[in-house]
Amino acid sequence: MTNARTLIATGGRAALLLWLAGCGGSDSGGPSVPPSGDLVVLGGGNNVPERYTSDLWVHGDYAYSGTWGFRSAQGDALKVWHLDAAGVPSLVDSIVTAGIGTVSDVEVSSDGTLLVFSGENGGNAGLYLYSLADPAHPTFIAKYLVATGLHTATFGYIGGKRYIFAAKDPGSPALMIFEIAPAAATPITLVSTVPVPANYGHHDTFVRDGIAFVCAWNTGVLIYDVGDGARGGSPASPQLISALVTGGGEVHNAWWFHNPVTGEKKYLFIGQEGKGTIGSVSSGDIHVVDVSNLASPHEVASYHLAGAGTHNFWMDEPHQVLYAAYYNGGVVALDVSGTLSGNLSTREIARTTPGGSGNTYIWGVMLANGRLYASDMLSGLWELKTP
Repeated sequence: MTNARTLIATGGRAALLLWLAGCGGSDSGGPSVPPSGDLVVLGGGNNVPERYTSDLWVHGDYAYSGTWGFRSAQGDALKVWHLDAAGVPSLVDSIVTAGIGTVSDVEVSSDGTLLVFSGENGGNAGLYLYSLADPAHPTFIAKYLVATGLHTATFGYIGGKRYIFAAKDPGSPALMIFEIAPAAATPITLVSTVPVPANYGHHDTFVRDGIAFVCAWNTGVLIYDVGDGARGGSPASPQLISALVTGGGEVHNAWWFHNPVTGEKKYLFIGQEGKGTIGSVSSGDIHVVDVSNLASPHEVASYHLAGAGTHNFWMDEPHQVLYAAYYNGGVVALDVSGTLSGNLSTREIARTTPGGSGNTYIWGVMLANGRLYASDMLSGLWELKTP
């Protein structure tokens, strides 16, 4: 599966400001799928009291989540969860990496054999690669240290090879592309570095069909050919196709939607990350960009949730539903079928705050095994039933 996710990690405590922000838009059409209920909490939650929870990834009967900043303990732990027959998570291992302050991004390879996470803040910040031969207890393979840290790391599969596309933290922000070959003498090899304007740097990267969408904050979304076969780009030599700053800027994350009903690859969903405070407020809208012509992207729609801001998506493509983490706003489900334009408020299908008021600050969401999983900075890992 392809990817999506991330958060700004600047170290800090419960009152620390996070950086996210907001916009709005009139939808022609309305939802093709009427609301069918709420996102029901099935299990989990209140299971990581000592740390702020960050990113998550689910594969098979296991889930993996990171930790962020400082609560009563440092965000230096990768949590390993077993999912029972009903999908409810229980903690089976915790891997602590000394010398990092945040495990900021977590992902499992499509074949389930490898786990990667990015580390920020501290002398051991960088990229970490683990074997999942025993998925309950990942085994260390290799690391690649990056002085300023890596904010995100996502797998990309191009030309029969496996790569990691990583966001180097502000200071000297860049897209760093690594080839991953776990059986080689050097399992992690840097193949290219693409500088990103120091306009609060590079956040998430979404890679699909040899195209990389680099989310570069107020520089906007940068679209690169990294091996689609049409423009001569490759992981070793990315070629810029175009760039766009969506309304309000602060481009944080993206998902390129491949519509299985229409066959269109028309829409790119972008998350805008505005200011917020852990546990209480956040800001930032979802922006929809028409990328039917990658060389000429343009914004066509947006979704605004008053008093809350978005952070990381997951798309249920077969059902044409976008699930968005909305920090203190919880988890939001949007119908994204058909033609999208203007204000998408009528497209909202369901919403929930699993930890309740004052105990919900959702970082990320992922659909797996017919369930939706949500990582909450305050209340840990949740299992939800989709509407």
